[in-house]
Amino acid sequence: MSALEWYAHKSLGDGIFWIQERFYESGNRANIWLVRGSEQDVVIDTGLGLRSLPEYLYSSGLLQDRGAKEDAAHRPLLAVATHVHFDHSGGLYQFDRVAVHHAEAEALARGDNFETVTWLSDSEVVRAPSPGWRARQFRVQAVQPSLILQDGNGPPRARALVKGGYWEETECRMLQTCVNHFCFTLP
Repeated sequence: MSALEWYAHKSLGDGIFWIQERFYESGNRANIWLVRGSEQDVVIDTGLGLRSLPEYLYSSGLLQDRGAKEDAAHRPLLAVATHVHFDHSGGLYQFDRVAVHHAEAEALARGDNFETVTWLSDSEVVRAPSPGWRARQFRVQAVQPSLILQDGNGPPRARALVKGGYWEETECRMLQTCVNHFCFTLP
């Protein structure tokens, strides 16, 4: 199954896109967000990572092709995990630049599947991403964060997190202003 089949998105305007994993049906399914910035683009949470999220972002046209020489708007891409539970951090390994709160950086770097609360069942993945795939094979891959978030710091353009259900203490540390479930700090 291709990334274009696995994911779907909806534009919310102003360079904000809501992305979902179409064939992962669970109360644990994280919302994935793309926030287009003036200096960099930010992906907030990455889902399970069973298909390439960066491939989807480029193939769907949400981001310009990395290799296009005529792309004057190419901005760096940063993936931010609101926290490291499996449904939020499973795809972080697919990104070159990764940010996570300092309280969870070590667990992510170890690929600690206890800390990432990895519980996934075959029934939650209603269409296997590849032939023979089984949930028991799933693990959050170890990722060395390139940016460790401290209380109140974050990406330069937008410290942005989007409330997707419940919040861990580590998530709340990064929040600045929340309105209608959208949380942003803009310069």
